[in-house]
Amino acid sequence: MHVVVIGINYPPEVAGIAPQTAALCSHLAARGDDVYMVTAKPHYPTWRVFPDHRRSGFNLEVLDGVRVVRVPSCIPAKPGSLIRRVIYDGSFALIAGLTALLLPRADAYLYVGAQPAVAASTALVARIRRRPWVAKVADLAVNAGAAVGVIRHPVLVRLLRTIEYAVYRRANAVLVLTEGFAEELIRHGMNGRKLHVVRDSEDMDSFRPTTTRAETRRRHGLDPERPLITHIGSIGRKQGLQVATQAANEDQTGSCWLLVGDGPERPAIERSAPADRMCVLPFLSRPDLADLLAASDVALLTQRRRVIESVIPSKLMTYMAAGLPIVASVHTDSEAARLIRRAECGLVVEPEAPALLRDAIAELLADPDRRRRLGAAGHAFAEREFNRSRVVAAQASILESLASVPERQTCGP
Repeated sequence: MHVVVIGINYPPEVAGIAPQTAALCSHLAARGDDVYMVTAKPHYPTWRVFPDHRRSGFNLEVLDGVRVVRVPSCIPAKPGSLIRRVIYDGSFALIAGLTALLLPRADAYLYVGAQPAVAASTALVARIRRRPWVAKVADLAVNAGAAVGVIRHPVLVRLLRTIEYAVYRRANAVLVLTEGFAEELIRHGMNGRKLHVVRDSEDMDSFRPTTTRAETRRRHGLDPERPLITHIGSIGRKQGLQVATQAANEDQTGSCWLLVGDGPERPAIERSAPADRMCVLPFLSRPDLADLLAASDVALLTQRRRVIESVIPSKLMTYMAAGLPIVASVHTDSEAARLIRRAECGLVVEPEAPALLRDAIAELLADPDRRRRLGAAGHAFAEREFNRSRVVAAQASILESLASVPERQTCGP
């Protein structure tokens, strides 16, 4: 099978959707499929092109058997406004679509991400090539933009949502991460037979620590005796990590609050963080991250109050795979809260409420047996639901079933 994948994020990015896309592409390549990945220069979540990729123009490299075509596009240093997001999405969609048309004709085209303009570009390429296309939707972009204040006017929200969902209805199949996403798309006219709920995955074998808790903490300059509360991943607007800095200021447990990652809100978080209670580390390699999570006592997840109909954060699956108990400051109706309740792997408190977050952390730190039970439940759930080999095989099966569709059947709504 020959597959062309179009998506704005890919390794060496380590946050967000990039590792998930790489897992699928590498799986396809390993079984003998011919895979092209059309993507942008790596830049997320810092919104700065990585130093090793700043040469201009187009670049072609091979990663794990996947031909990765990196195209130039406009990457704003501060992506917080709607116009900057439109330029970001649109510039990549235009150049990636033209690039895909220059590649050999695929048996199937796959869009991955949360950028409707890129999905529309993929749809156009597939229509011109008269082949099927699949949308793997990482987030509902307009809902997410409204939740963090990027899109404010209700009429504009409705208009953009209508356009977004119309694009996905054109796909031959749509992969979504949660039942909530599927229900939202069906409410807006999506044919339910096209929808497949396939969660993201985790490499369960990669969470085996290589050293002791004490040695890991010393390596990163952390006190081996203090309780360690750890948050990993992007530090952006959606995360609302100000609640963590405020809770750390009020914390009486003697804990170290550790943020591992980067993003546009990192400078503001560092300025407001209590220096004796909170520290920030850059992104770590997977082995180092496994060691650090094994050396932690509680995993932290935060989202802003308005983040409800949004994707399950990838860090949540990572915490569960690592066997850590979770304290989540998220909306009780959010996808993250639903998953934590289903897995029985942590505590959910009201978002943007520092005192409630502080008290939940203290409650878990005072009960080691409960922490072990919650962590074990999360790990068992991740093994059942997020096992990488099963998830990517399911995704590949959907692609393969469409790749064999006769040409005349691929271009309908």
